[in-house]
Amino acid sequence: MRKSTGSKRGESVLIQGSCVIEEILTREQAAKKLKPQVTERQLRTYLDLASLYLPTFTEFRDKENGGLNRNIKLTNWHIPTLQLIRTKMLLIGLKKTTLELAKYPERFGVNHDH
Repeated sequence: MRKSTGSKRGESVLIQGSCVIEEILTREQAAKKLKPQVTERQLRTYLDLASLYLPTFTEFRDKENGGLNRNIKLTNWHIPTLQLIRTKMLLIGLKKTTLELAKYPERFGVNHDH
């Protein structure tokens, strides 16, 4: 919230709003944020798929060995996309979710501009 004195008489006007702050998460914390909760191993599966097919997750790919880069940090902004992948996998399975990610990545394209 920000207080502003925008009137000629010096009256205070309260401006209210909201913003989402980027929160760095451990893999364990991110796994617990998914609904229902998953193990870190399951989270790695979702992250691996996302890093292969979604431009907003390519930074998670290690360019040297082709696997996941453990040094890249997850944030709360990654959770909605990982949740979409989790939900799809529960509904249609790993193979069909992988095919859908490959053919239609925009379906998983939650906005990650930050």
